[in-house]
Amino acid sequence: MPTPPPPPPPPPPTPSNPPPSRRSPPFFRRAADRLTDAAPGWLVETVRPAPAALEWWPMLRMAVAVTLPLAAGFATGHVVAGLLPAIGAMNAGMADRGGPYRVRITRMAAAGTAGALGYLVGTTVRDHGWWVVLTVVVVSVVSALISTSGATGSAAGLQLLVMTVLSIGIELPGSPLLNALAFLLGVGWVIVLGAAEWPFHPRAPEETAVVAVYRALDALLGGGTSGTGGPGGTGALAAFDAALKSGYDTVLAARSPAAGLDAERTRLVALLNQASLIRNALLSLSHEGREPPGAFADAVREVTASLTGGPAPRAPRHACDSPAMRALCSAVEGAVELVSGAEVADEQLPYERIGHRARLRATLQSMWYGHLVRVYTLRLGLCMGVAAAISRFGWFERSYWMTLTVALVLKPDFGSVFARAVQRALGTLAGTLVGTLMLLVVPYGALLLVPVAVCAALLPYGVQRNWGLVSAFQAPLVLLLVDLLTRGGPGLGVVRLVDTLAGCLIVLLLGYLPWPTSWEAPVGPRFADAVSATAGYLRYAFDPGHTGRALLRRGVYDALADLRTVFQRAMTEPPVVSRRVTTWMPAMTALEQVADATVATVARTERGASPPPDTAVQNLARCLDDLARDVRAGREPRDPAYCEEKSLERVDSAVRALRDTVSADRPG
Repeated sequence: MPTPPPPPPPPPPTPSNPPPSRRSPPFFRRAADRLTDAAPGWLVETVRPAPAALEWWPMLRMAVAVTLPLAAGFATGHVVAGLLPAIGAMNAGMADRGGPYRVRITRMAAAGTAGALGYLVGTTVRDHGWWVVLTVVVVSVVSALISTSGATGSAAGLQLLVMTVLSIGIELPGSPLLNALAFLLGVGWVIVLGAAEWPFHPRAPEETAVVAVYRALDALLGGGTSGTGGPGGTGALAAFDAALKSGYDTVLAARSPAAGLDAERTRLVALLNQASLIRNALLSLSHEGREPPGAFADAVREVTASLTGGPAPRAPRHACDSPAMRALCSAVEGAVELVSGAEVADEQLPYERIGHRARLRATLQSMWYGHLVRVYTLRLGLCMGVAAAISRFGWFERSYWMTLTVALVLKPDFGSVFARAVQRALGTLAGTLVGTLMLLVVPYGALLLVPVAVCAALLPYGVQRNWGLVSAFQAPLVLLLVDLLTRGGPGLGVVRLVDTLAGCLIVLLLGYLPWPTSWEAPVGPRFADAVSATAGYLRYAFDPGHTGRALLRRGVYDALADLRTVFQRAMTEPPVVSRRVTTWMPAMTALEQVADATVATVARTERGASPPPDTAVQNLARCLDDLARDVRAGREPRDPAYCEEKSLERVDSAVRALRDTVSADRPG
């Protein structure tokens, strides 16, 4: 009997009807309504901000982080000395997109360190003629490759590129090394402010949601205190399904504004997928008329405790003497592996925890996966090289703004180039007008800290909504910071606007229009291609005589990298597109687990484990091929006949999870 998938999560809210907790303030809703009445439909959808609530603590934190170093500079009579710490705090603070504290601190520290390194690189080559252009191209390529490693790499790659360009264009007094240390001082300051809320909110909302799912799973297994009476209790089942829906909603909502793929959030989605598998196995076990052994409840309880800071869990040791029991064993072991970070030990072939060197080697190797990654790297290097070359002719008064615009629109997380260019241009136009008005009204001096604080406070809110609002709030802030350094006055606004429009034009003419692959983000077809590539590799993975196994494996990870690239690009499209695309993330995570399980099982056979029968391997490959065809046809995945081969248990479990996830979510 097939295991029924959990009920699908509720459909995402439409742009015109966001959930109550995410509704925008009335002023912004009225402004959006006026825009809808006055502008063409395509432009409205391109610039429409995503709904977001005002979160006061991140806004206050950013205002304090940026303003306090400048205030210290005014107080000591050394305004320039406070400028670099303020920029460091702003750049690192912009890299904070939520999540667990360890991940947030790592991301901000990586972005800040990369920014300081970029500053040193830029100051080193500033006065070396055309070597500047070559340096910008090389740094652009490095930035693009670093960005493929995930959200932390995306933030670090961006700051490396931004600070290289900024230090080439702006010469600050003092030693470059001391200036880099001042920049890092601002980074450390914003990290301290970010960690200050830990005693009050020790876990991120998405972590709390996943813990709630496993607590509900504990109750479903009969280990809770709800008195539901084990897996047969309808109350426990309904509570688990509700917790699972809420868990997916919370994690995917947190993922939406993130830049680049986040390994920690991917792990949380994998844990939710695994909890769904355990639930399905429990139902199958109840259909056999059996109760789950207590060892499984203990293991789930240990997983829950580990998610809240407890020790690593242990996999249950129990005889798996039926299809349902084997599915339950495999599902619980998968959850244990995700939490502990190591594979469950085999009696004959023990696995060790993956070391830091192996992780670094895998990360470096992954940078080269994906045709779209290589194309994107070429596009970024070309556009940045052209912008840097134009800067050498002196046609623009502050040409570094043009080069910065190219870097930010072609941001190294594979966002939608067209949408970002339009949003950047319109946001900069609005922000420049506001900034110019501020420079006209507010006299030079300490009073400028008031509009600086207001603009800095609005940056986290803009990040949650769209790139256009970020530009609208960042443009006046940057104008004010540059005025503190140069006393350029209101004329800076016109210069900024011209340079920004020139940068957007370079991006559209050289980085968008000539590249047809950048015009659309077909997540569904790319997902089907990745499933087909995985099936092709699995079909020959255990055949030592097949000479093309390495190429087939490379093809799997190339397809997965292209899928992640297209997914991230689609996530920066207008909300009407990006909300629908978000539902692909659980299926993407499940597919990556199929690929990883296949590679791990092949490694086990190469170390002496018995190879699986060819018939079982071909059966699983056909299951994946069928799933790919169903996804391409847009129909409900059919119910395959899974194998019961012990040596393929991990792969079989991963394929089950993939099929169940696609069936439950039916991404659009």
